Amino acid sequence: MWTISINSAINDGQNAHYDESCSSTLASTFSNGAKDPNTGVATTDLYGKCTTTHSGTSAAAPEAAGVFALALEANNKLSWRDVQHLTVLTSKRNSLFDAKGRFHWTMNGVGLEFNHLFGFGVLDAGAMVALAKRWKSVPPRFHCEAGTVDKIQ
Repeated sequence: MWTISINSAINDGQNAHYDESCSSTLASTFSNGAKDPNTGVATTDLYGKCTTTHSGTSAAAPEAAGVFALALEANNKLSWRDVQHLTVLTSKRNSLFDAKGRFHWTMNGVGLEFNHLFGFGVLDAGAMVALAKRWKSVPPRFHCEAGTVDKIQ
């Protein structure tokens, strides 16, 4: 419930070979899909060094966390639900595609395109921060419970 599922897209718009398809995937970030060793993510490394070969969902999740941190800095009143809404509304489909043709973009009930590999698209930090600055929080989560069944007849 308080989780934002992030997948990877590689620099040519395809999904990475290690990606899993899942309806819970909310968005993607760019990472190296092992197709080109020169397109890794630059980051800090062990022993005070830097690397340009960081890749995979190990790179995708921290990239997303950084985007969310920027949005929270722009508006520190954002709830976890607000961040989910901002993610959906500002992610970009661009030219993302499943090279194997298994998962197509589908229009959901409110007219937004969704894909089981990429979610609603690649996170757009600029768009998310801009929207976060003027965002009005969504209402609290509606929660209902049903009674329990003591005996199955």
